[in-house]
Amino acid sequence: MEADSRGYNPIKDAHIETCLTRDVESNLPTCLECLSLTGDVPDFAKGDIDTTVQFLGRTLSIPLLIAPITGGGSRSAGINRNLATAAEHCRIAMAVGSERPMLEKKAGAESYLLRDLAPTIPLLANLGLVHAKRGRDYLIEAVESIRADGIILYVNPLHEILQSDGESDFSGAVGALEAIIDDFPYPVFLKEVGCGLPESIVRWAATKKIAGIDVAGLGGTNWPKVEGLIQGKDYAVYEGLGTCTRDAIVRSRKWLRQGQQLIGGGGIRTGIDMAKALALGATLTSMALPFLKWSGQSAKNVIHEVDRLKEELVVGLWYSGSKTISELSGKVA
Repeated sequence: MEADSRGYNPIKDAHIETCLTRDVESNLPTCLECLSLTGDVPDFAKGDIDTTVQFLGRTLSIPLLIAPITGGGSRSAGINRNLATAAEHCRIAMAVGSERPMLEKKAGAESYLLRDLAPTIPLLANLGLVHAKRGRDYLIEAVESIRADGIILYVNPLHEILQSDGESDFSGAVGALEAIIDDFPYPVFLKEVGCGLPESIVRWAATKKIAGIDVAGLGGTNWPKVEGLIQGKDYAVYEGLGTCTRDAIVRSRKWLRQGQQLIGGGGIRTGIDMAKALALGATLTSMALPFLKWSGQSAKNVIHEVDRLKEELVVGLWYSGSKTISELSGKVA
């Protein structure tokens, strides 16, 4: 969709408005609610608990990434500025929304230029897997134009085919990425947007120079539901397509190499959800819709909610007798 006269992309505004005002979450569970953390007696004081993790050479206060949300819309800059300010204060990672509107000159750059607000955190650029067909320089421009540390590519064929202006030709996309990945100068991540990353692409990523994946499983924001609401269509038949977050994490863990990041996203809403995902084998977690809602108020509100998540995560660690994030591994049933 073309930009309006002010340089904004209307579909981005439609996505934001729908996600903020309508019920867009899946009617199906993440299946994390079916799991329980394994209890134990902590042999340490609460003050000894360490929730930090390393990500892209930097220390995060908790294992959390603000997943790609928005860019190029009339409200995107305000949302992203609040998120970046909060991410820097809280020391968590952040990805921008799709940079395609900016790179195609269909939207301005102001909603993507966040590095001055977040100089020390891991910041990820964002495009689609299908955009690898545009070549190495296109992906590098996405990273370097916003001074990011790497790029996260969304693998979202279901969402694309249902969007009114979506990408409907994925032919050669994986091959195009494979042709450029070996000498690409920045870390590359892959993610779904709510269906669970297909096992086939996880197996492929495990053999390539892919820094990590975000499973983005079924159970959180449901994009067939979003697109149905926007377009006035009944897309209910598609809303159940995908793999729940629990199963997406478990099946991905068995393929990824040591050192590759496994980001557990898809319906993560509490620090206990985070703890369960980490216990299943995730090395990081991600969230999108909650951050969108929090950021509409202020950066201060985002900070407050991240502090809540951290406290809930601390309780999960305490309950399971885990002093560090790595000690959570396997403590779920």
